[in-house]
Amino acid sequence: MAVDRADEPVLESTDQGSPNVQVRAYRVTGRVQGVGFRWFTRGVADELGLSGAVQNYHDGSVRVHAKGALTMLDQLEAMLARGPVAARVEAVERVEPSQGSTTDGFRIERTR
Repeated sequence: MAVDRADEPVLESTDQGSPNVQVRAYRVTGRVQGVGFRWFTRGVADELGLSGAVQNYHDGSVRVHAKGALTMLDQLEAMLARGPVAARVEAVERVEPSQGSTTDGFRIERTR
């Protein structure tokens, strides 16, 4: 699970349209590929009303880019740390959100 440390800034940006809307990105590591993690993430994001995307990376990690209310993003982060039943999440770290990659809805993207 991600732990905020005093010596490290929390990486998130504010959407210009609303002060309550944030954009966050996560890198999830562990046994997170081949276990339905992307579908799990999309389901959670849809339930929370978040937009964005989830994608496998060749290094074995899963990257999540999400936009929505701060409280919903906090819930997403907690669920990413749990993952689906077959997953074994070792870490969820916040990473720099990519610019201009917000969309309507939440989608699963091809492996990168």
